[in-house]
Amino acid sequence: MGLRRRYGLEFSEFADLPVIDCHAHFKRGVKSLEELVSEGETLIEVIRRGRLRQIYITGEYAGLYLKVKYPGLFYAGGRVPAPYVDGIGRNPVKDWDRYMDELIEVGFDGIGELVSKPAERSRRIPLNSQYYEGFWDKCESAGYAVLCHVADPEEFWDERLIPEWAREKGWGYYHGDFPSKEELYAEMHQILDEHPRLKIVLCHFYFISADLEKAEGFLNQYKNANLDLALGVELMYNISRRRDDWRSFFIKHQDRILFGTDIGVSQTLQEHLDRVWLLRNFLESDEEFYTPETADPLLTRYREPYVGLNLPRHVLWKIYAGNFMRLWGEKPRDVDLEMAIAKCEERGERFIAEALRGLTG
Repeated sequence: MGLRRRYGLEFSEFADLPVIDCHAHFKRGVKSLEELVSEGETLIEVIRRGRLRQIYITGEYAGLYLKVKYPGLFYAGGRVPAPYVDGIGRNPVKDWDRYMDELIEVGFDGIGELVSKPAERSRRIPLNSQYYEGFWDKCESAGYAVLCHVADPEEFWDERLIPEWAREKGWGYYHGDFPSKEELYAEMHQILDEHPRLKIVLCHFYFISADLEKAEGFLNQYKNANLDLALGVELMYNISRRRDDWRSFFIKHQDRILFGTDIGVSQTLQEHLDRVWLLRNFLESDEEFYTPETADPLLTRYREPYVGLNLPRHVLWKIYAGNFMRLWGEKPRDVDLEMAIAKCEERGERFIAEALRGLTG
């Protein structure tokens, strides 16, 4: 398809409401103080130009640097070992109570993004395995909110349907001994059954945007589960195909849906802003529009348009900020600067420790 010009609202026309991005990443591969500072400045530009109030960032101790450098503008998610055998072999957690309490004490606001993308069975440890029992127990009992990625779009299991960009990323699950999408869901459903008070947000709308009835049943069954809207744009595309039905769903479940972008998968300031724009235009306008030509390549260019939901203002407030604050708190936690510096030194992240020392005065 040829390039489409961007229709829809300008940033200045969006509702004057607080917006918290619940799902963003610090740029991967940052290895120097200069890069750390530069990436922080880029994210501040996203907040300023994208009219965000705050960002919840996944980036380990770089997230704590942002919290100290820019007070009040960032929440930070703490890391737990990825659910793969090789990752756990490097750094197993033996005492989840101590591990989790230290994450919160040093200044993290919650957990995640915790990722359970498909991996070959020989390489993964399921989220409902014995290894993670103490983790889920602690999060539930202490009220620590978890941002969690489970599965992927269903087309990634089909060699005929997988987008080329996903194939190039190695995200095809049709060759090899991969768990099915339903197996991954069964793991999470067991966790939700066993931890009914767990505060959890499932990324990318839990990849159920192609099935409204399934989404309805899921939220009805698991009253503590929440969904974020972080792009891939397949969720906007799928929702647009049954726009009126989904609009009613969003209004009915306004307490369970959170704004998120997956910034950090995008690479440039313009790509970051395109993600913010796409989602806000989808939620606020009633227009047909397309993926901007300037957007990052992981955002599919569909031939059919997205159709905006034009949600009421009170619904937007909950999706943009209210639901996040209910789960993560109305303001970010304070950072224990000395403890954070010591942890960075212990982890060999000396440039982050240096940056934090520079903020002690």
